[in-house]
Amino acid sequence: MQLDLKSLVTLARESVADPRGVARGLIAMNLPMEARWLGMAVTVALSVLLTQMALLVMQVPSGGQMGGMMGSPVSAAATQLGIMLALALGVGHVGRMLGGKGNFPDALLLVTWAEFVLVLLQVVQMVAALIFPFSSVLIGFAGVALFFWQLTQFTTELHGFANPVKVFFGLLAGFFAAAFALVVVLSMLGITPAELGA
Repeated sequence: MQLDLKSLVTLARESVADPRGVARGLIAMNLPMEARWLGMAVTVALSVLLTQMALLVMQVPSGGQMGGMMGSPVSAAATQLGIMLALALGVGHVGRMLGGKGNFPDALLLVTWAEFVLVLLQVVQMVAALIFPFSSVLIGFAGVALFFWQLTQFTTELHGFANPVKVFFGLLAGFFAAAFALVVVLSMLGITPAELGA
């Protein structure tokens, strides 16, 4: 697969129509681990850059309620890297514990690609916000739905599971468990949500 923008956009469209087929194709590429880590880093950098541009367009103060953690590029990148890594670990290792055949490197690749598709959608959202401001909210909701749809199909294909509905609810349970664990850890460290947004 070529890495030019046109090919990536085409593959992103295919990810919506046939996510399991795209997952098989990505896994079959057998990319070296360095390329997978680089892909995740580039995806996070692009996402943070677009977020910063959006905050500038909306003229959100860095210390404001919407700025907060996302207003700082370093904290935004660290947060997103942590979330993606935790998600890849969960998809890879927990899936294997439940009888799946996948592994962490492929989970990392698929999570990164799912996030990259959201980055492309983020570009569409920014353009839409300049023309029809309210449409960006709808695109944002669509992005969340798309991410869960892709992640469910990717995980199902990665591990060879038979029932994507069970995978979806398993992912939801994992997200809630991870969020609860994060709150507990932050509380133990004496960090409050208000301090994160300061």
